[in-house]
Amino acid sequence: MPSAHTHTPQPPLGPEPRPWWEQLGLRRAGTSSATVNERHVEAAALAVLAQHPPVAFEGGADGAPLMLEAVAASAQQAAQRALRAQDAAAAERARLGWARVEEALTGPGAAEIVSSGRWAGFTCGDATAWLWNLFQFEPHGFVMPGAQLRVEALRQLEAGGLPEVFGYPERARELAGTGMTPREYRRVREALGAKTFSAADVRSS
Repeated sequence: MPSAHTHTPQPPLGPEPRPWWEQLGLRRAGTSSATVNERHVEAAALAVLAQHPPVAFEGGADGAPLMLEAVAASAQQAAQRALRAQDAAAAERARLGWARVEEALTGPGAAEIVSSGRWAGFTCGDATAWLWNLFQFEPHGFVMPGAQLRVEALRQLEAGGLPEVFGYPERARELAGTGMTPREYRRVREALGAKTFSAADVRSS
């Protein structure tokens, strides 16, 4: 009679613990554009880090060491402070954008018609308001030479000019052709949760 084989039940496999550096909010470099060789180099370095988790960190009160959990909590708090600062800067950009649009639409000379150039047919107020909206919500000029062109065009706009860049006159004409005004455009973009542009949001390749 064959003997019965006993089987020791194994605990279910759970998710692997995160590497210690991920507990600090650190991630491996993006690999979407990395070569196979570059990924191999990074994997070799990370394998060494995985074999040598830190026991403690320097920098505690009175020179006492800090445990990983405490450092991770501090790193998270610092990240949250940075995010709050970015949110405050975004709110200020949005406030400034509205102020610029209102100044353009209600200031002296707002009703004057542009007689030449690609903004011809717009009032000065509408053209200026459209420019502020499009610079903030439909940005162009992330890399050179466009980045320099953007800086120069913004300088021209702030000085009261009407820069003819990035197809903005044509885009404004397209939007105005639907019956939309600069104020309505801005309200719609905000209602959709669109954020105003910051150069710090541009991803470098």
